[in-house]
Amino acid sequence: MAQTSSHDRLPDDVQSILDDLRARIRKYVIVEGVSLVVVVICGLFWLSYLTDWAYFKLSRLELPGWLRTAFLIVMLCSLVGGAVTWIAARLMRRIRSRALALVLEKRFPELDDRLITAVELAENGQGDDTPFTSAMQRRTITDAAQTARGLDLESVFDRRPLKRALTGALMLLVSIAGLGIADAASVGRWYSAFVLGRDNYWDPFRQSALEVGIVAQPGDRFQQLTTDSEYKHPRGADLVVRVSVPDDKVVPEQVTLHYRTVGETGSSEGRVTMTQVDDQTFRHVLSRAMDDHQLWVVGGDFTNRLPYRVDVVDPPRIDAIALDCDYPAYTGMNAFADQQVPVQGTQVSLPIGTRFVMHAEANKPLLGVRVRSPLFDLSFAKGSDSDADSTSDQRSAIEDRLVIKSTETDEVMTYSLSSEEVQHLISEDGLSFELPLVVSPNAAEQLAGWDSTDAFALPVPPDIPLQFELHDADDIRSEEPVRLTINGIADLPPVIETRLKGIGRSITRLARIPVEGTIADDYGVSTSQFGFRVDEAEQYEFAELSEAPSGEKSFPLGGSDPEATEPFNVRPLELSLGQKLTLSVFATDADDVTGPHESHGEVYTFRVVSNEELLAILYDKELNLRLRFEQIISEVTEARDDLSAHREISREVERLRAIEQPTAEQREQLTQSNTSLAVCADRRLQSLRKNQTESQAIEESFRDIRAEMVNNRVDTSTALERIDDGILTPLHQINEIDYPEADQNIALFRLAHEQGQSSSREIQSAIDSLNTMLNRMEGILIEMRRRETYNEIVKLYQSLLEKEQELHNRTKKAHIDSLFGE
Repeated sequence: MAQTSSHDRLPDDVQSILDDLRARIRKYVIVEGVSLVVVVICGLFWLSYLTDWAYFKLSRLELPGWLRTAFLIVMLCSLVGGAVTWIAARLMRRIRSRALALVLEKRFPELDDRLITAVELAENGQGDDTPFTSAMQRRTITDAAQTARGLDLESVFDRRPLKRALTGALMLLVSIAGLGIADAASVGRWYSAFVLGRDNYWDPFRQSALEVGIVAQPGDRFQQLTTDSEYKHPRGADLVVRVSVPDDKVVPEQVTLHYRTVGETGSSEGRVTMTQVDDQTFRHVLSRAMDDHQLWVVGGDFTNRLPYRVDVVDPPRIDAIALDCDYPAYTGMNAFADQQVPVQGTQVSLPIGTRFVMHAEANKPLLGVRVRSPLFDLSFAKGSDSDADSTSDQRSAIEDRLVIKSTETDEVMTYSLSSEEVQHLISEDGLSFELPLVVSPNAAEQLAGWDSTDAFALPVPPDIPLQFELHDADDIRSEEPVRLTINGIADLPPVIETRLKGIGRSITRLARIPVEGTIADDYGVSTSQFGFRVDEAEQYEFAELSEAPSGEKSFPLGGSDPEATEPFNVRPLELSLGQKLTLSVFATDADDVTGPHESHGEVYTFRVVSNEELLAILYDKELNLRLRFEQIISEVTEARDDLSAHREISREVERLRAIEQPTAEQREQLTQSNTSLAVCADRRLQSLRKNQTESQAIEESFRDIRAEMVNNRVDTSTALERIDDGILTPLHQINEIDYPEADQNIALFRLAHEQGQSSSREIQSAIDSLNTMLNRMEGILIEMRRRETYNEIVKLYQSLLEKEQELHNRTKKAHIDSLFGE
């Protein structure tokens, strides 16, 4: 069996020194590694702390969450990495005795390689050495052990890195501890930010706080803004931003509003300094907001981390209104008029008394509607859905009620409306609503006696505007109410247009008064009759027409014949001479809502005269007509003579035109003659047409005289025959035949002259037609003069009667005076 030599293992002294050095190395590694890890972790703490503090001072915001998370991850990774790299990995490394021996040999030269030799001999084990070699090796090991006992192992280590690490670690730990003692809240803030990951960890440390909101219209309603929800704002309305400072916070010297707009046309950014309106309130107006906005408010050490979002949407509006009408029965409109009346603009006209349901279509879902007028204020909300939604709170804030205002006093009556009454007013989808109304002139009285048990139909006065305020699902209310005026079409009294035909203002006791004309009413004439008064009677008496109206909108007096008249007989009244008769036509309509309405036509006043006086009056008319007719004859005669003179001028013009080379004098004469012919043609046409108009008026006047004689019953067959055959028939022939023929001939004369042709033949034709007309006129004038003799006799008789009556009155007066004396 082989024997182990004494140098196969190290002496205990050498092994002890190596083990001690190994332990010291491990302790050094642990202390230094821990110190380095502490330095790194504390350094990261201060870096994150100061970064957070500086970022807040610059931006007044907390660090972004991702950056704080990154800091935390870096710290954890540094902790683990440092522990693994500087402690665990170094401790796990094997420290060999040979390496330790080399360290000692390098540090302590006096070992003279004996220690490393001893370690190597111990590690190599037994060899084939000679006894001398073995003795030398043992000697070497023994010397190494003796020398190692006096070594100072502490001098092997360089303590400066360890001291730096320990110093740094202690300083950083002390600084953090001091911070924790001096400002524990800031350490807590860091813990909340980087460990707990809270977003608002700076809030407890802010000196300023701002409450941001929008002043919404109408009513200057303050709407608080939050970063976790959007505020809906009506497009085109001013965006009024108001910032308030709580009582326990510091009011900043300046508040700045940063905004960003995003729309279809692009985006823009801006910043403005808000105006301080009082001690704790700032305000700014962004005019006519058309695009979505993002808002940031900076004041003192406050700003919002996330933007306040303003979503600009269309405000509620009424796109279309239609009225489902039930017209009053008396109008008859339900049978032929459109019962669905679309509203164009802000006004619509309906007959007074019309009941209708207003159907309105909105551009977006509605929550409630408010209807205002000087007489009432109605509010109603959309019926509750079966499923709860986000607008339930807004809907519950709308109260279903009717407020009635008194026009005479300040009294106000409020009625709560049940859901059954109003739930059908707004459609299920909220895109339309309806309202039953009635046009009533007595709306104020009807509202004062409002009975909620009756069918829901609000009376509205005519011509009073209604204002509609809409509240939509975005909690936006109409900034300007929609106005609608229901103009009431009042059923006016019948319009009566009458004319007397064939009668004057002087009548006999047996007269028959013909009245022609029409009675018109918007919805039909109900009744019509004559109304008359005798002398100064205050009340009218009435007489029925020969044909009564039956609801026609236009009722002709006397029937549908254009020449028909409605006669009023004076004979049954048994009037006396000198009495006064007042006559008019009365009519009423069928209005059973605000009527019936009564009116009358023109009022005619007649004086009752004797037959002789009436004939004298007619004679005066005939005399005036005869004088006018004589003037017409004179003018026609003048026209004929003028044409005769120009007939010779026309022949002279023909002669001058036939000269091939006229002299200057002949040309001058020709020019003057042409001018004279042209002037003559124009002058005679104008005068002839004027004479025709006057002749027609005379004919019509003689027909009126004839009609007055007949209607006053003072006519005789002889007198009528003389008027018809002696005046009216030839005068009608003159107006209808002779005048047009003469006008045509003179016109042909002018045309021939204008064309440069011979006009003498046309002038002769015109002269012949005028001669024929003058012959007839002379015959008519002879008949007029014959009637003058008869009329003068009648007038003389009338004068004798008047003188007799005057003598009778004077005799009667003298007799009375003689009886009573002076």
